[in-house]
Amino acid sequence: MSYFNIVISSFFSQIINYIFVNTFAVLGIAIFIGILCGRLFDKIGIPEVVGVVLVGIILGESGLGILHAEELEYFKPLVDLALAFFGFFIGAELKIFKLRSLGKVIILIFISEVIFTFTIVLLGLYIYLNDLYMALLLGTLAVSTAPAATADVIWEYKASGELTTTILALIGFDDVATILIYSITSNYILNTLGGVEFTIIHALGFFLSHVGFAVLIGLGFGGLLIGFTRLFKRMREIFIVAIGIVILASGVAELVNASEIVSTLILGLIFSNYCRKADRAVGVVRDLSEPIFTIFFVLIGSHLKIELLPTLGGVALAYTFTSILGKFSGATLGAYISNASANIRRNIGLTLYSQAGITLGLGHQLLYDLKELGLVGYQLGLKIINILLSATLILLIVGPIMVKYALYRANEVYREEVETMDYIPLR
Repeated sequence: MSYFNIVISSFFSQIINYIFVNTFAVLGIAIFIGILCGRLFDKIGIPEVVGVVLVGIILGESGLGILHAEELEYFKPLVDLALAFFGFFIGAELKIFKLRSLGKVIILIFISEVIFTFTIVLLGLYIYLNDLYMALLLGTLAVSTAPAATADVIWEYKASGELTTTILALIGFDDVATILIYSITSNYILNTLGGVEFTIIHALGFFLSHVGFAVLIGLGFGGLLIGFTRLFKRMREIFIVAIGIVILASGVAELVNASEIVSTLILGLIFSNYCRKADRAVGVVRDLSEPIFTIFFVLIGSHLKIELLPTLGGVALAYTFTSILGKFSGATLGAYISNASANIRRNIGLTLYSQAGITLGLGHQLLYDLKELGLVGYQLGLKIINILLSATLILLIVGPIMVKYALYRANEVYREEVETMDYIPLR
């Protein structure tokens, strides 16, 4: 090889190495490739979020190894920020007059879906694994529905209607139910393994501190945001203040160890129902948040490990199958019991499969807590988190596709023509 070729090769290798160790360069690559792949998937009729998650898998340790586990910790604030905005936008979609008309339907579907999902996953995995602790914890975490992956499909296809409202409400309720059940099952198992007597008061204390504080934060900052909208009249000022309040509410929730999604969901609900300019402001903020959402799904994908599937494939498939069965049967039965409309009865059972943020977040919290109990606890926690990572890989692909199918089947998709950019002809 000539000296010139060696110099050129060394030069380009240094550039590539710099790009892949530079935080902003990695984020730029993630956004660009994520959006590009999302658009390609959209062209073939698959929700964009699936393509973006696959980009994350390719960039992560299961693929090219550009995003490593240690480096992902640096991006945690971006993940938290994305979840905060997802919560805010979901809350903003929940109009009180719609919730009143669907109140009975939503509550009965929610109760039935939670009971069936928890019970079917618990029994199915206990029979499969003969491990009560693992079955209890996986049954608990299966109740959650990924707010980000589910809501993103709804917004991508401009969906609107009673099925859409029901889905968005159930997303929030599912996460609250997951935290409640988790506070009981995790405390029971941690106390049992640690040789400490279990008390329901301690478990409920965890739930109230996690959700109760979140509701108070959402109400407080929601009122503050409404006050600011009366002080500032220009739309530009309102959406800048809205962004600041959402970030501040998320930060306070994290500070007191409350649920960030619940706090910003309540904030969005208060803002959208008591401010006339809310819908326009929320739309602008959502458009500005798109790059953050793209990074979020790339990072979620980069956490997923394909190499775990051969070793944990059986357990992961059992968890995936039982959680889908529980969600479908529970939600569908609840819809029939509540005398919901035909659109909801036929489709609601297809829309709640995705799992990601809340499930993996509580899974990592559980791993940390079990690690304190020694080797046995650590091994249990590690098995659970690996099963969740394997199952999430499947559910994050299947879930959004089924949501899209259900929305089209319910005739609730109102996708607009994409606004294109005009170009000045070159001379």
